[in-house]
Amino acid sequence: MKRLAQEARVRQGVVDYAEKHGKSEAARKYGVSLSSVKRWSKRYDGTWQSLQERSHRPNSHPRQHSEAEEAAIRQAFVKAYARYGWDGVYAELLKGHGYTRSFGGMYHAATRMGLGWGKKWKRPSTAARRYPELTTPGEKVQIDVKEVPYCCLKGAAKRDGKRLYQWTAIDECTRLRYVFGYEEHTPENSADFLGRLLKVFPFPIQTIQTDNGTEFTYKFISRTEKVRLKRLWQTKGLHTG
Repeated sequence: MKRLAQEARVRQGVVDYAEKHGKSEAARKYGVSLSSVKRWSKRYDGTWQSLQERSHRPNSHPRQHSEAEEAAIRQAFVKAYARYGWDGVYAELLKGHGYTRSFGGMYHAATRMGLGWGKKWKRPSTAARRYPELTTPGEKVQIDVKEVPYCCLKGAAKRDGKRLYQWTAIDECTRLRYVFGYEEHTPENSADFLGRLLKVFPFPIQTIQTDNGTEFTYKFISRTEKVRLKRLWQTKGLHTG
């Protein structure tokens, strides 16, 4: 039997004795204060559960979160927790809600409100993720460039000490992949790869996504100059992401 239940049973015996012999006599016999016997007798409803120890936590605190602050925490939690965790929730509160309390204060308030993974809050399924699954072939094609490791080179390329770079295009819907290699990491090769890609893929391409490297765009180093690849996909009517 748990300790709290044992204490409640003892209190039940004290109250039963007080009803038969008086509260003062029960206090003397069991060595407890008369005020405790009176308090237990007042709470007693015939079951030992009514005499269990109650929480001593205060019902309110002068610095407790207001209703507006709790509402802001809920909004920030729904918006940021699934993707960025508690750090993202706190950043969202500071940026979007004018929150002035500490991270620890926010966390304790949120857990007291029942926020966090559990029965009420479950991790969203893949159907509700931020980037939904694409269902149309060619809707988005990712292009990236990687240097081929030296240990993977063979024959003349390895003998002459050359460097090879692999351009890779992957369709997010069908996972169809096209790969081509070049000896130089240049925008001209990106444009050549795009031309080959448009001929090879069996369906039209709507959007191309890259990492915005200088082999794809100059937008971070020049406001006016455009690489050949940029001009090419504009003439083809492609969107970039």
